[in-house]
Amino acid sequence: MISLLRNFTGTELIIAGIAMLLTLIISLSMHELAHAFVAYKNGDDTAKLMGRLTLNPIAHLDPMGLLFCIIFGFGWAKPVPVNPLKFKKYRSGMAWVSVAGVITNYILAFLSYLGYVLCVRFVVNYNYFFIFLELFFYLMFSLNIMLFVFNLLPLYPLDGFNLVNSFTRENNKFINFAKEKGPITLLCILIFDDILYFTIGLSILQCIVEFVSLPITLLLGLII
Repeated sequence: MISLLRNFTGTELIIAGIAMLLTLIISLSMHELAHAFVAYKNGDDTAKLMGRLTLNPIAHLDPMGLLFCIIFGFGWAKPVPVNPLKFKKYRSGMAWVSVAGVITNYILAFLSYLGYVLCVRFVVNYNYFFIFLELFFYLMFSLNIMLFVFNLLPLYPLDGFNLVNSFTRENNKFINFAKEKGPITLLCILIFDDILYFTIGLSILQCIVEFVSLPITLLLGLII
């Protein structure tokens, strides 16, 4: 994401930097809070007891993960501790906790694109405040769509893995493989996607992101 800042200078550079940082803090924190909230509603108070059922971003952010997001466009927050043995219903509890974060990201993307469209279409006299708002809403939309797509990959330790795991039997070969080789497979996917982008200008992940964002952009584009 830091490459975005190269497009700005002076005051606009400061505005873009603040918008980018605020976008990361809100998006990552809300994703983890959603996991904690849904786990609590399903009977697991582990996250609440550890102070994770809060809007305070300090409880959710990992400094190194945030720095990686800024520099490399790939990072992480502190995983929410979950004890599925406390769930009222084990499998449904695991499934809902797994998708809570990505559902929250998609809702944030929808609301952010709504704000972006309103800024673009109805703000006539731009000043630095409205430049900040427009950039903030656009970054929030883009980042949350990316988080939605990325976290649904069925690879450990992503949410997609936990979702698939909640519907499979123990000692399933795919789950064992995905858990054992998940991190290295994920790294290989990211490297391969970057190679494709820099060689032929094609990013598979970006294509998926654009496809997933279509319902939001088309719907709000027709309504507003």
